[in-house]
Amino acid sequence: MKLSVYTTELNTARKDVKTCLKIWTEILTEVFSGQIEVIYAKGSAIKPWESAIDYVPIMSDVDIHVQFVNTNSKDPIRSLPLEKALGLSEKYETLFSRRRPDPIHLPRTQIVSLNRLVHDPSFIFPRVEDIVLLYGWYDPHEEVPADSIRKIDKEKVLSDILYLEMVTESVFDRTGLDFWSMLRRINWRISPAPVRLLTQILSISPYEIWNWSRTKIVRELINQDFPLLAQSYQDYYISGWKLFVSDFLESHYYRELFSHGFTILTSIKSILKSF
Repeated sequence: MKLSVYTTELNTARKDVKTCLKIWTEILTEVFSGQIEVIYAKGSAIKPWESAIDYVPIMSDVDIHVQFVNTNSKDPIRSLPLEKALGLSEKYETLFSRRRPDPIHLPRTQIVSLNRLVHDPSFIFPRVEDIVLLYGWYDPHEEVPADSIRKIDKEKVLSDILYLEMVTESVFDRTGLDFWSMLRRINWRISPAPVRLLTQILSISPYEIWNWSRTKIVRELINQDFPLLAQSYQDYYISGWKLFVSDFLESHYYRELFSHGFTILTSIKSILKSF
């Protein structure tokens, strides 16, 4: 399938994402007034979209990071009462429906406290040029050495061996919407996997590679003589679009996604073992 499909839908999805970011910035700065240093967005939702695989509604997250002022206190997001948290979720939906009366989707957000992320030894702060600043001021961080990033990338891929051994068992008895929870477990592994492979192969800065769109990643996989891997990566996201258009009701698209996703992860694991 040509990657020029879903162009109109992508244009609408971009407007949906922009509205989503604006609403969540308003909500966060209101609820946590005086407690926030910076809010920024990162990831596929804010990168250039060259083709349909660069963003798939609902399957792609809108990643929002929040840095709170007091890093030693309890995480303000985790400390929210349940009813308050549910109310904020509802507020997002309500405001979105008012401002986007004819959207293609309600963007699925992933809002994370940087105060927690910084304790993860594999977390790397993005560069200023790789984010969209939503509130406050983002101080540039010292770049992590390329070899350190490559080491983290390789370890991340190879650490998924146990997960891959369990995929068959986890999906063989699933049907219909049961597949959604299973898809969430594999989906977050798929997007970065070819990036982690390319950081091992290419001599350019891993930061640059991590900032590429999926379309560019496909081109580079072909350049590096991995055409079958590039095809599986492309097909995975096209299947995601088909699933989205079916309102997530067509089970065979879930199965397509698992087939392509499993091929991607096992292929990359096999290649990296030779490094």
